[in-house]
Amino acid sequence: MMSCTRKVIIGAGLLLMLALTDASTYADDWYREHGLASYYGKGFHGRKAADGDRFSQNEVTAAHRRLPLGTKVIVENRATGEQVEVKITDRGPYADPKRRIIDLSKAAADSIGLVEQGVGQVRVIVTEEAAKQKKSPEESLVYEVQVGAFEQEEHAQAVLEQVQDWFPKAYMTPRQGPAGPYYRVRIGPFTDKAAAQRIARGLTRGGHRVFLDEVPETDLPPEAPPPSQGSK
Repeated sequence: MMSCTRKVIIGAGLLLMLALTDASTYADDWYREHGLASYYGKGFHGRKAADGDRFSQNEVTAAHRRLPLGTKVIVENRATGEQVEVKITDRGPYADPKRRIIDLSKAAADSIGLVEQGVGQVRVIVTEEAAKQKKSPEESLVYEVQVGAFEQEEHAQAVLEQVQDWFPKAYMTPRQGPAGPYYRVRIGPFTDKAAAQRIARGLTRGGHRVFLDEVPETDLPPEAPPPSQGSK
């Protein structure tokens, strides 16, 4: 786990510092599993993923064999306690399926210290089901860019202040996770997916670890501004 606060705020992107345990006090409906995580990067960069979008090794996404595409999960490195919240956008891993449970993007693996070793023991915990599971047939989806998820509100606030100068539609929202509250920093919502994708690409070029999310409009948190079409 990174000890430097500045690195946590600026370099860790979606790094979470949630002290996840197996305590029986957690609700049974938090789906979790344990096993090996691997990662995939350069060889797949730019290819179409199972969700229809282009895979980017610089965004914090993952492949899973069973979870619905669009599901958000926390992945914890069991050796170090480092965690990252990622979005399931692809299918896999296909190598060693009896032991490997998730394939991380290179950015996600780097967030929890798995790039050098290639594989590692992890815990995977679902934090939010896929948007398409939650929306009604007549409901519209809007798009947001997640820039960070942090246990400490002050860390989230610092990241929010970094991006608000460029993106006034950035906001912070608290969520209840499997180990207590944590805070997401998001930019949006936008009705235009392409506008959100442009922001995501710009942030990754700037060193942020992000993912693009789809959200049913009725599920937007109270902190979110009204949806708009433009990139600001």
